[in-house]
Amino acid sequence: MNRLTQVLVAATMTVIPVAAQADSEQDSLPLEGATEVLSFTTDEGSWLSIDVAPEGDSLVFDLLGDLYSLPIDGGKATRITAGLGYDSQPVISPDGQQIAFISD
Repeated sequence: MNRLTQVLVAATMTVIPVAAQADSEQDSLPLEGATEVLSFTTDEGSWLSIDVAPEGDSLVFDLLGDLYSLPIDGGKATRITAGLGYDSQPVISPDGQQIAFISD
C-alpha cells in the first residue's frame, strides 16, 4: 500500500468530532420553536475531498460542508471553516500557506 493510500485510509478511519452548532459570531439562521444541539462522532464519510500538505505532515479534508485539518499520523481533527456556506474540495497551495476551496 503506498503512502497516499495509507493517508486516505487513515483520514477516513479517524474519529472526528463535529459540532452541529455554529459559533455565535458566524452566520446563523433565525429558528422558531424548540431547538436541540446535537453532537456526534463518525469513523467514516462519503464524497470526501482530501489534500496532503506539501511538507507531508498534515492533510485537509471536507466533511458535511466544513473543512478540517488533521495531522498525517492521526489524532484530533481541527475544524477550520464553519457557518452557513457548504465548503468542499480543499486544495493546499504549493507553499502550504493557503487553502483554496469551493463554498456556496
